[in-house]
Amino acid sequence: MSSFIDDTSKPLGYDKEAPQRWNYTLFLYSLKLVQVNEPEEQVSVVLELMEYWYDPRLSWNASDYRNVNAIFTRQDKVWSPTLTPFGINDLIDFRDQDFRLVCLDNLGMIYDYLSARVSVICRMNVARFPFDTQICQIRFSLPIFSFKEVKIFSEVYEGIQNASAFDNMGNSEWRLTNLTNRVDFLSFQDRFDLELAVFEIKITRNPLYYFYMIIFPSFVINSVSIMGIFLKGADKMSKLNVGLTNIMTMTFILGVMSDKIPRTGSIPLLGVYIIINLLIMLAAIFVVMMITKLRRWALPILRKKKTPMSRKLETFIGSPLEYTCAVILELITCANFFLMIGFWINDQETVLTKG
Repeated sequence: MSSFIDDTSKPLGYDKEAPQRWNYTLFLYSLKLVQVNEPEEQVSVVLELMEYWYDPRLSWNASDYRNVNAIFTRQDKVWSPTLTPFGINDLIDFRDQDFRLVCLDNLGMIYDYLSARVSVICRMNVARFPFDTQICQIRFSLPIFSFKEVKIFSEVYEGIQNASAFDNMGNSEWRLTNLTNRVDFLSFQDRFDLELAVFEIKITRNPLYYFYMIIFPSFVINSVSIMGIFLKGADKMSKLNVGLTNIMTMTFILGVMSDKIPRTGSIPLLGVYIIINLLIMLAAIFVVMMITKLRRWALPILRKKKTPMSRKLETFIGSPLEYTCAVILELITCANFFLMIGFWINDQETVLTKG
């Protein structure tokens, strides 16, 4: 809204000190996150917007018209800018396409309402998946008018700029942690340079589902498999079957995870965790095979020497060697698991601090 007193009896632009551009404001008073499609790097939100602009030609003296200071009329009866989403993949307008009303007051201010579902392309950084945070932009422009003709303002309703409102604006998997607005300038080096009204949202994933469905089960499966591989009395083929079953399970989990993230060059944190468990199991299978060969080669030699050291080594490469390897691999598995818990705790502390 312009801050100067305009004489509506004179043509627009008569005052050289007044703004020469038409002021257009986009006011956001509601936002709801609907869907996040990570493989396609797409975020969908429902927006409730109010757009208003100043047209001095449509002002009147309320006292001359029985103190009527506002009227409602069809949008096609007045001049209105053409608001267009910029760089947006999809837009669904919930308004009645055949009957749109605008509010016009006696000062020449025109108010219009927009309710729409918008799908935007949002590049995903999944390096910390499932403890990741994404930043997405929703941009609008007036493509017919250059910045020399229309000045764009963006505003956000104060009632949704707090943590309690953010809780209702997310969904079960994602929580909205920040909402900002600004106006960017887009230059084409010609008269069609544009201003963009930008609403930027910051969303953080809720990792609880992935913790209980992938991280913890993977830890349990790996721990039990290690004990099964080094189980005393089991034959070599049974131990090998345990290891191969574990490897197939971890490979399946990797396949499930890959369907949830975009095909980027970075390996997500959860992928690293599963790959480490996979490598631990491969190491367990390798150790079991090597221990068998070591015994076949070393035991005859140690028995011939009959020294105190050879007797100790002969005893150690029996059950104690298997137990030692099992304990080391279990400790590595636990360290890998608790490292993921550390990321989870850090993620929760960050959310509480910002909240």
